[in-house]
Formats: sequence, C-alpha cells, structure tokens
Amino acid sequence: MTLRVQRIGGPATAMGRRAAVLILSIAFFISVASVACAQTLLQSCLGIVPRQEPKHQVGPSPGTMPSCRQLPGWSLYEQAGQRFQAGDHAAAARLTLQAAEAGNAIAQSRLATMYAQGDGVPVNAAAALHWMQAAAAQNEPIADNELGFVYEYGRSGRYAGYGTADDWDLAAKLWQASASQGLSVGEFSMGRAYQYGIGVPLNLQSAIYWYDKAAAQGHAQAAYFSKYLRDNHGFDGSSRDDDERALLGSLIGRTMPFTPPSGVTFHHLAERLAFVRGEFNEQERAKAIANYNMRARQYRECKDAGGDSCLAPGPPPK
Repeated sequence: MTLRVQRIGGPATAMGRRAAVLILSIAFFISVASVACAQTLLQSCLGIVPRQEPKHQVGPSPGTMPSCRQLPGWSLYEQAGQRFQAGDHAAAARLTLQAAEAGNAIAQSRLATMYAQGDGVPVNAAAALHWMQAAAAQNEPIADNELGFVYEYGRSGRYAGYGTADDWDLAAKLWQASASQGLSVGEFSMGRAYQYGIGVPLNLQSAIYWYDKAAAQGHAQAAYFSKYLRDNHGFDGSSRDDDERALLGSLIGRTMPFTPPSGVTFHHLAERLAFVRGEFNEQERAKAIANYNMRARQYRECKDAGGDSCLAPGPPPK
C-alpha cells in the first residue's frame, strides 16, 4: 500500500492557505533564530548549541537521544528507520508520515526528501514542498537549506515542479538559518550566496569564510572553492555560474581581469542575468570601439603616407 498525498494535502485551496501560513511561520522563525540564544529541544536532539561551532556532524546521536525522545512522534520515527533499514521503504514512509503529522520536524524534513525522490512513495513535488516548509517553520536546518534552493531556482531546473517563484532574498535567509546552526551544507550554501550575490551582497571574502567553516567539517567542495577563490580572487570569472559563462563566452578568457561585481545583491535570477547581459553588451561595445579606433588610426597613417587605396574605417560604433 502506497502513501497517498490526499492525507496531507486536501483541496488545492486548503493547500494554498496552509502554504501561506507556513511561509509566514518560516519568516518568523528565521527572524527569531537570528537573535535566539536558548537551545530548543530540536537543536538539542541535533547536537546544536547556539553560538558554538558543532563538535560533530549535525544530527541525532546516542548522546542526544534523551532530547530526541521528547520530540513528538519520535518512537514512530524510530520505527520508520527500522523498517527502512529492513528494506520496506513503503512502511517506513507510512510511519514517517505519522511522525510528521505529530509535529516531528526531523520526520517532516525526511518525508519531504522521500516525496522528492520517490522513496517509498510516488514522486510528488507539492507534498515535498509542503513538508519541507513545515520542517523549515520549526527551523530544522536540513529543510532550511533545501528550501533555500527551491527559492533560488524557482520554476526552473529540478525544482520546476514545485511551482514556486524564485526569491533570492528568502533563499539567503533560509541558508543563513541553516548555516547559523552549523550544518555544513548550509554553510556551503552561504558561501555560494556570497560568491554569486544570491540575496546578499557579492563578497568573495565572506564566501571564503563560509566555505572554510564547511570545509572544517569535511565538506570537500567547500575546501576546493575556498582555495580557488583565494588563488584568483574571482578575476577568472569564478563568480559566474555555468549559464553566465556560456553567455559571456570568450570574454571570460581575456587577458584583462574580469572583475566580479562585488557589493551587488541580486534578488532574482532574471535580475542577475540582466546584469550579466549588460556587462556582455558593455564589453562587446568596448571591443567594437577599440577595433574602430585601430582601423581609424591605420586609415590616417595610410593617408598621411600618401596612400591612394586606404581602407576607410567605416562608421563608428553606436
């Protein structure tokens, strides 16, 4: 028997109202998390101590079990883990749903992943988003980080089915909420945010800071990008993603440094791409002017030498 979305979603209008409430809750918890000092029960279960670097990977451990067992639906979640290990992913999904419905944020985050991947349940983007938002509303760091990607990519890429408009300011806030709790992938996401100006001012030093924090927990990609940015300061176009590199083409490889747009904050994908297209147009115009000036100089030199077949430079670029 497979898990049915109707149990969690209800009519589309109800899902929409519920999503609106969850988004408001997420915004509230993000604002609270930035100033809160007290350790929540969820954080205690995950081994998170506010304003302290984690001593191990964020997540439940034998030492944090007393706190985990106080979370709602924990026994159901433990049973789900046992069924999953036994290979019965459908039963694991059913138990995870029960724990999620009881309000267990860890179960909600896990269920979101199961719906996204079709693990024990049919793939269902709406259900994945619902449970991701529910977990993020409780400041569960894995859900915070993943939901940030939903708002970064919007209706594109692997998140197209989620039907959510991109909002880079919210994406950055969600990554900050995750990173501030010491989750290494959240710290890596904050590094990306500062490297590309996603909802925060583009700042390669800040990017290196967050990459270093993630690297200290064994995040190999973060270690790579930290060294990469230190070595070239973004002048080779390392603050450009693949789409932007394709758009800029040969400009990236020129001898003159391609300075990253430090201090610029991009709020949406379209805004960043428009900025890059503007850079491309400016660079192309500068190249056209330089070529025109060279042809004009050659024409003058030819005429000054008394030539009668001098090639005119043509009209100047507009």
